[in-house]
Amino acid sequence: MARKDILGRILKDTSINAFLSWAMVLLVLMLGVLSLMDYRLTWFMLSVFLVCIITAPALLLRKLSIMPSWYFVMLAIMPIVGSTTAYHFFTQSMPVYLSVATIALLLTAEISWFTSVRMNDKFAILLVVITTLAMSSLWHLLQWMLDVNFGTTFLLDGRSQEAINAAVMHEFMYATAAGIAAGILFGLYFRSAWSAGNVELPPKGSMNAPEYLARPPAPIRRLLGISDDKQRLATGMMQAGLFLLLIIAIIISDLHTALNAIAGLTVTFVPSFITRKYNISLDPGLTLWITLAIFMDALGTFGFYDNVARWDNLTHALSASVIAAAGYALIRAIDIHTDEIYIPPRVLFLFILLFVLATGVLWEILEFLTDELTAELGYKAVLAQHGINDTMTDMSFNLLGAAFAATWGPAYLSDISYRLARKFGEISAPDKGIEVPEEYRQADTLADGLKDNE
Repeated sequence: MARKDILGRILKDTSINAFLSWAMVLLVLMLGVLSLMDYRLTWFMLSVFLVCIITAPALLLRKLSIMPSWYFVMLAIMPIVGSTTAYHFFTQSMPVYLSVATIALLLTAEISWFTSVRMNDKFAILLVVITTLAMSSLWHLLQWMLDVNFGTTFLLDGRSQEAINAAVMHEFMYATAAGIAAGILFGLYFRSAWSAGNVELPPKGSMNAPEYLARPPAPIRRLLGISDDKQRLATGMMQAGLFLLLIIAIIISDLHTALNAIAGLTVTFVPSFITRKYNISLDPGLTLWITLAIFMDALGTFGFYDNVARWDNLTHALSASVIAAAGYALIRAIDIHTDEIYIPPRVLFLFILLFVLATGVLWEILEFLTDELTAELGYKAVLAQHGINDTMTDMSFNLLGAAFAATWGPAYLSDISYRLARKFGEISAPDKGIEVPEEYRQADTLADGLKDNE
């Protein structure tokens, strides 16, 4: 039985739309050939990739008249057309990132149409915004790694570290603005009357709930050999350490450390607030993990960043792993709660990496703006950057922490995801009950049993 979904509004099955879309595809092919003849291999490969993305629905549905709306095709091909016909306009990155967002939307929709993945329009738009920021981060990180390891000059072109870093921060701002603008435009498109689609997509087979690794956190606690009481004690000691840092910072008038200690203390009490306010109990290990990341960052501002090698890298990896864990638990909970969304574990792993890359972009922009503002006002920066090498190294360790959390997230975070999904159900539809699976609800009992047997 054929099906329709709101993302299907991107597709049109009309002669006018087919003519315009195929005409633009032929234009991109011709420009790709010209790029190949001029040895512009990057533009040639981008042209081929774009043609594949745009024509995939027609080829997979075996009907050449089914094409994405010419509106999306036009936005997607802008950089390729501009690289040969309006180069000076495209030296500004906003149109390029708007194109990246459009390509991300087309690719996201096709994944939803032709694979087991299932997404609604709101989730797809959120993913588009995240992907736009993440691609900017990944592109600059790749250029930097090539420069450092192979002597190329994509980023490290002789300018000062600070000048290059400032240029990259401006690129990140363009990507953020374009991603948000694209999200708004796409949202308006899906809500408009003229976007109504007339294409029926092939049916998907019945899909059960995603099969994640159903293993409670007990084995990890057993491996660490730390009881819940000891984990709570360690958390309390680090909170006391943060309070002590705050007192010392106030005494010596260190505004930077004082603000970090206040912010850190506030965040460490969030798990307790969530438990009391929403009756969602968090595993003591998760609370310890969050507190450890915050405590180490606060120590860094107290002098460890300047005097301990790789301290900054370690804190970035830890912080990224916490952000990745939060992203995993939230997306997994949405997946459980919403029937319109289905995300297999391997796809979720990729989503988490994109999420952390995008979060890293926003954090670096915040650091840059704070640095610039405090310098303008004559104060010491609360958040500081130290050149492009420092920024790209931070982002590399962000990826490392994200990959670590996304790898073992299914084993350690599913309990939180089920509890969040159940809370979503209680808020949005009280009659829709989502039960936490037995293996998660009995995690503490299993852990105690394992310890008793040791």
